[in-house]
Parts: sequence; C-alpha cells; structure tokens
Amino acid sequence: MDEAGLSKFIELMLKEISYPEAELIKFGESLGMDLFSTAPIKESTDDAYVDKIRQKSLQIMEKYKDNYLPQPDLFYAGSIDFMVCDEPEGKKFFLLETNGGSNRGLSSITEKQQEIIYNGYFEAIDQAIKRNNRGDNKVLILVGVPVNDGLIHEKVIMVDYFRKKLQKRNLKVEIFDIKNFNQAFNGEVAFLIADYKQLSTTLSFSENWVKIHGQKLSVLIGDGIARRLQNEEFAKLIKEDFRKIHTIIVNPVFRITDDKSLTYLASYYAKDILEKYNLKYLLFTKAYNEKELIDKIHHVITKFKRPFIIKPDGGSGGAGVIPISPEEDHSNIKNLIEESKNEFFSKFMKNRNPFPYTIQEMADFSLITPPWDKKGKHTFDLRIYMAQKEGIIVPIGGLARIARESYSGSLDKQEFVVNLSGYDGFIDIKRGRGISEEISKLLNLNFDDYVNMFCIGCVMFASMAKNYQKIINFSDWDKIIG
Repeated sequence: MDEAGLSKFIELMLKEISYPEAELIKFGESLGMDLFSTAPIKESTDDAYVDKIRQKSLQIMEKYKDNYLPQPDLFYAGSIDFMVCDEPEGKKFFLLETNGGSNRGLSSITEKQQEIIYNGYFEAIDQAIKRNNRGDNKVLILVGVPVNDGLIHEKVIMVDYFRKKLQKRNLKVEIFDIKNFNQAFNGEVAFLIADYKQLSTTLSFSENWVKIHGQKLSVLIGDGIARRLQNEEFAKLIKEDFRKIHTIIVNPVFRITDDKSLTYLASYYAKDILEKYNLKYLLFTKAYNEKELIDKIHHVITKFKRPFIIKPDGGSGGAGVIPISPEEDHSNIKNLIEESKNEFFSKFMKNRNPFPYTIQEMADFSLITPPWDKKGKHTFDLRIYMAQKEGIIVPIGGLARIARESYSGSLDKQEFVVNLSGYDGFIDIKRGRGISEEISKLLNLNFDDYVNMFCIGCVMFASMAKNYQKIINFSDWDKIIG
C-alpha cells in the first residue's frame, strides 16, 4: 500500500460512515491493494463460550487481585502467545512471547471482543483528555501502521470506533494522514494515521514530548512507533522514568514486550502466582552480540543436550526465529545465526538491530491433526488478548494458529511457523481457528485450560507493570535462568 492508498482510506473515513470489513476490503481491492479478510477465524469463535471463560478467569483472579495494575498508565492492550505441553498431571503452557499495543489481526476476534480491546486503547485517550498536557485542550493521537499493511482496514474500524465514542461526548474529531495534516487542527481530538516509513523521517523527541513535524503528540498507538524513535534522551527516560514523557505510549512497557528474555523474566518474578495456573518454566538467557550468541548456543546445547530456539529483539511474524538441535554441527551455528539475521533484516530492513538475542529452551509440545492434513501432525500456538479496564487487566479472547508444515522432528523452521502473517508477508487465514468448544476438541484442550491461559496472560502484564524497574535494569545474563 503506497501513500496514495493510505490517503484514499483517510478520505473514506472523513465521510463519517461506518463500513463493514467486507466493504473496506473491496474498497482496498479497487485501489489495487491486497487486503486480507480474517472472517473465517471470527466465524469459528463462540462468544458465549469465551464469555464463560472470561467470567471464570476474572472470578479466580479477583481473590488475590492477580490482575490489578499498580497504576492505570502502565498497560492498555496487548496479547500473549503460548504453546501447550502434555504433562502427567495435565496440560501446561509455556510462553513464546508477549505483544504490545501494535497488535494486528484484531479482525480475527469477534466484534464483542474487539470492543473490549478498543476500550483498553481508549483508556489512554481518555487519560490524555483529562490530563490536558498540551495545555490547549486538544489531543493529537498518532496511529502507526506497517508499510503495505494487508490489514489496514482494521485500523479504519478501530479509529471509527474511537470517533463514535468521542462524538457521544460532543467532542469534535478530525482525521488526517501525513499529506493533509493540519497542524492547527480545529477539533478537540485529532487522529493522524501514518505508516512506519513516513514516521521514520517525521518523528522527533524534545521537551519530553514525542513530536511529529514539531507538533506535540498526546498518544501513540501502538508501541511500534516508540520502538522506532531513535533518541538517547527518550531511551533514557523509558528506562529510568517514563512518566516524565508527556506523550502516552500504548504500551510504555514496550521494551519488555520487545525483548523475549525480559518477557520471560517477568514470568520469573511472578513464578509463585503463575505456577497455580500451570505455566511451565523453560531455561533462557540472552546475548548482546554475535560472539556471545555463538558461545552461549555452544554452551547450552552441549550442557543440557536439548534443543533451543534463538529469537531476535523486537521481531514479529516469526522473522529470525530459528530452532537449533543439540546434534547441530557446531561449525554450522554461525550459518544459522546468519539465516536468522537475514530473515530479520528482510522484514525490518537495516534500521533495526536484532540484538540482544534471546536463547530459550524448546519444550516438548502438543501436536494436533488439522482438518486440511489428515496424515500429518502439526505444532500450534494460542494467542490470547488482554486489555485494561479501569486499572484491571481483562482477558478478552483469542485464536489458535497451526503451523505451516507437519512436524517431522527435524527442527525445520517451517514446522514451527505458526504466525498467520509470516516474515514473508503472506497472511494464511486457513491456519487460524477461534475459541469454541468444537475447536477445543481439535486442540485437545478443555474449559479449565483456557481459563489458565486467560489468567496467565493477565498476570504476565501485571508483573511487567509491578516489576518494571527490576526487569528493565536486570543485568545478570551470565547465568542461565529457569
């Protein structure tokens, strides 16, 4: 999607008419865009079943306030990815990664669930309105989108939801792209939608504000924008005291969600709580440069004689994630690292650094037989979404994602690529399934398994908020943690 295509979508939004997903996709096609519908995943979801899981999860967590935030400006919306393993005592779950406020694929969950997560984002907008940090009773919200986003219609639906909610308060709302942005906008609330390429040349940080073309930004949706802001003072404040930054970031804990090792550290600090929800702990460490990465891979596969996975910092879509067997020829490890870096750079270009790398033990995982491959067994994961509601983290819903290729035990990467939008950009909808009793049978899961995953997700983000300074300043990476 080029800049002209994005502008056309903004023009459509200015008509203040709500368009269903199917019409937005047709509109994109008329502009020569390849947009993807996730409707089949949404249609496989049973909202009533998910409602019961959510209700039970909230009831369990309420007893010890497991899902309460210490302050309501630490987390707004995100998701967490799990794989499942079979233990003698039942199902256990191990973390793959957490994802912050730049979630794509929200059209794969139902409208009811989308509303919950949108309200989580809206908590940030509401806080910006109340704080009036700009001092002019205006709020400027920047919404970042990937270049050539095949799911751009999701952002259109989300911003339209925000507009209606704000207009019910009798607030004037304006929507812009980079080309037509009026810096002296007249509305009380303005949305500026831009892709990451456009933002790379227009974002700045000064006077403790994230700015675009010198204009103070009130809210960043999502944290992928902040990740791309290369400024020493900004990086320092994020680490030391992000509240000195006047711009609200969805989410300010993005340094933790970006770095897989810090995500696992957040689980480590909440171990006593998470064990009751059947979280399985795996060995992990991190490496800050290539020599350290090679040395640590040599060390772990030799000492523990089990497979490990390497994961680059801030990656997505499986880009750069490579499994390494304990039988791997040590002389080939450098080649595997090169493969990982090449995948990472092919998606994010050279302006992103894949280091520090996380090295994580690979657990035994459950396999299933998907409907389209009756002869093969496949790995799968589950993505669970969460959002804030008045200082409490609420589990929303989610989906299962089944690997591209059947599992042969060879540790070939394609046997583990579950992301529907992989590093090659293609969005493979057929491999996704929503949450329902029927799908739970396919995955060999039960109601309580989903309850446990919903609770783990909430506790994880609460741990990031409660233990932020401990996690972000942790430096003892000489040891293997687990």
